[in-house]
Amino acid sequence: MAFLHRFQTYQFWTLFFFVEFFENLVKQIRRDPSAQTEKDHSTDWGSPEFLPAMSSLTQKHRVNSDYQNDEIQVVDVEDLGKEMRPANSVDTASEVVPHYSYELPIQEEERFEKLFRQLDVNGDGRIDILELSQSLHKHGVPDNLKESYATKFIQQSDLNQSGDVSLAEFIYYVREHEKKLQLLFTNLDTDKDGRIKVNELITAFRELGVAISRQEAAQLLKRIDKDGSLDIGFNEWRDFLLFHPTADLSEIINYWRHSTYLDVGECVAVPDDFTMQEMLSGMWWRHLMAGGMAGAVSRTATAPLDRLKVFLQVHGLNKFGSLAACARHMLHEGGVRSLWRGNGINVMKIAPESAIKFMAYEKLKQYIKSGSPTRDLGIMAEALQKKMQQEVEKFKAIQKEYQTVISSRQQLDSQLTENNGVKEELTLLESDANVFKLIGPVLVKQDLEEARQNVNKRIDYIVAETKRLEKTIEDLDKKQDTQREALGKLQQQLQQAQVKAAMKA
Repeated sequence: MAFLHRFQTYQFWTLFFFVEFFENLVKQIRRDPSAQTEKDHSTDWGSPEFLPAMSSLTQKHRVNSDYQNDEIQVVDVEDLGKEMRPANSVDTASEVVPHYSYELPIQEEERFEKLFRQLDVNGDGRIDILELSQSLHKHGVPDNLKESYATKFIQQSDLNQSGDVSLAEFIYYVREHEKKLQLLFTNLDTDKDGRIKVNELITAFRELGVAISRQEAAQLLKRIDKDGSLDIGFNEWRDFLLFHPTADLSEIINYWRHSTYLDVGECVAVPDDFTMQEMLSGMWWRHLMAGGMAGAVSRTATAPLDRLKVFLQVHGLNKFGSLAACARHMLHEGGVRSLWRGNGINVMKIAPESAIKFMAYEKLKQYIKSGSPTRDLGIMAEALQKKMQQEVEKFKAIQKEYQTVISSRQQLDSQLTENNGVKEELTLLESDANVFKLIGPVLVKQDLEEARQNVNKRIDYIVAETKRLEKTIEDLDKKQDTQREALGKLQQQLQQAQVKAAMKA
């Protein structure tokens, strides 16, 4: 009997140390891929074919022992991010996609998971094009590039062609993209000090056939420089280009130079800054002509819809019953040409409108920089400049309201069958003050609408973050209770073993 008790005690401690050794081995494999054996040293733990095998190691392990009718349970290792993943999300461990959870440091894992949660707006554990396009503005991507960048990002990172991106796919793509950005950063960093400075940037531009001044290079660096050191490190470089869809240096530099374009629909459109070489080469007027031609084509193509909108604003949908009936009324009233009535004025005003926009932009910038031509605008100055530009652009909406007034008067006077021209229509207004009587309501309406949208976005973010934190706390409480229960049983068994050993002694 004494021999049997000693054998059971030996069996218990052997099993206990074996489990501890196995857990430490699994944790070491997760954090350090170099811990592989000599035989498996050439194996890539992040490859797709090894994901099922590694996933089996990350499941909960149980070890049972019948010592004195008590059960020993060891519950520790779990899937990456499982405690942070919503309950309705898809288990990424079951997907045959590369995963780097076994070779990434803990800080990198947390950074990727935090970024993934920021992009996952609805908290379902997947990122689609709509969610990504909504979130890219917070990461510095211009509004006019959000949709195209989101589409390319999903296409390149969606390995299983499901239309969205899981956490595993996201980590794999972002890690591979960061490796390419690291290589480009190393090529630009000619002195290998881990920082890109003005001289190195000028050299890189010169190799691509673009000559820029030292002042322009310094301004480009300040767009990325977050710490004000007048040079950029890899983290700043990575964060700025993380969602850029390509790793081609020429495309990255072009995006770098023209990434400050701000487009918020009909409210504001701030033009790009051009270098002196681009100004002398005529690129600025080619951009102006291309934008004017594109605007003329788009406005001409959508002129019938714009006129249909005015009809419905004046009469309402109840008078016609449907959009098709309203369109038939327009055709019957003046024929096909009536669908484009007033389109010539809309096309003619594109060039002067763009010229005034560019002139206002440059004059405001020169005024802010007056007294020190080499001084950079800085964050506050640029914000003030864009705000003033936005106030100027708001008057564009007044023109639309003015056109609505003219169209309404045409309807009231029953003169829609005759095109009397702009001059005669202006005489129908009782006074010139009627043209500007809607200025105040238009400006207040746009400011209130912008504030309402910002508040709604903030509320949605707070609600989503609160739900995520509640879920995380609940999962952590469950895990803590399980571990506390297992630890209590283990301590009880150890006490029983010590008592029996003391009695034997």
